[in-house]
Amino acid sequence: MSGTTPAAAGILGCGYSLPSTLRHNNDPVFSRLSRDPADNDGFDTVAFFTGARERRCLADGERIETHMADASRKALAQARIGPESVDRIYGYGSVPDHVTPNTLYRVHHMLGLSHETLVVPINSEFSNFLTALVLATEAVVSGNARHILIVCGSNWTQHLDYSKGHAFGAGDAAAAAVVGPSGSLQVVDHATRTHSDQYLSLTMTTRFVGASGTAHLPLDAQGLPIPTYSMEAAGSEVYQSILLDGLPDLVNRLLDRNGVRSSEVSLITHQGSRRLLDHWADRISPGAYLESLRELGNMTLATYPVNLACHFTTITTPYVVLAAVGTGCHLTAVLLAKRRVPKVTETRGTSTADLGL
Repeated sequence: MSGTTPAAAGILGCGYSLPSTLRHNNDPVFSRLSRDPADNDGFDTVAFFTGARERRCLADGERIETHMADASRKALAQARIGPESVDRIYGYGSVPDHVTPNTLYRVHHMLGLSHETLVVPINSEFSNFLTALVLATEAVVSGNARHILIVCGSNWTQHLDYSKGHAFGAGDAAAAAVVGPSGSLQVVDHATRTHSDQYLSLTMTTRFVGASGTAHLPLDAQGLPIPTYSMEAAGSEVYQSILLDGLPDLVNRLLDRNGVRSSEVSLITHQGSRRLLDHWADRISPGAYLESLRELGNMTLATYPVNLACHFTTITTPYVVLAAVGTGCHLTAVLLAKRRVPKVTETRGTSTADLGL
């Protein structure tokens, strides 16, 4: 790590990795979906959580860590640094096999990172990437680290009750980013709002699953109970109130206090439902909405870095906003700006430079 403290820090490179297995809307797993409000947290979640046409799913025996490591290698390559240059690795693999350690430690091993590389699992579903991005920027600007790798992976298709409508759009994926001095996308500001009175509305734990009185306890290959996600009755109210209007309110206030017009922003949000995306687009009116719900479904914590990586080299707006919803219950938004760098054009014996994005 260099002893020089940089004036700014930003994202140097991104990468993502997807399982090859496709799951379409006519997949047999969705035959268990129940439209009975009694089975769906008090409202028709099947009608609410729509918009996905296909999604990627881990095959039997396939591990999300493999994709986390692959995405990390792509991010390091784009950033033009090697594993030996990584001072810290932030992020999360969800859902992990163990309460602790998180699978981020396995990714550390798979990448051959130094024994001195600090591993920082961040369990703030689904804002893990956003939180890591803010913390990584602060660490680099303070001079306590030079290059930080952030990687998030989701295997949530293996941890859902497929009688519930919120399971319909789920997809698996992993993505990574490298933060370092003078990256091309730099954190400008961030904001969060926590409604802790609703912290039990969205939970992942071991539980009986099923509809119409035919519940069972999901087990792994060793016969041990595995965690399953649930959105309780209060969760439906959270989605239709706190998340529906709270997210655009938070984003718009973040933009206002930084003097940024929404037309100057490329927006990346949680993508659990087409209804949510359309409502947020109407309330925020971004210059571009970077999302992949139709093709990749709801990738939970991997949604934000996957969409960022897909568009990293083609973003045309001067700003990017990442806006997450999450368990807890919380909302987080991060405002990033594209760094203006000199473009140098060289000719024989002369050189000219001008500023451009």
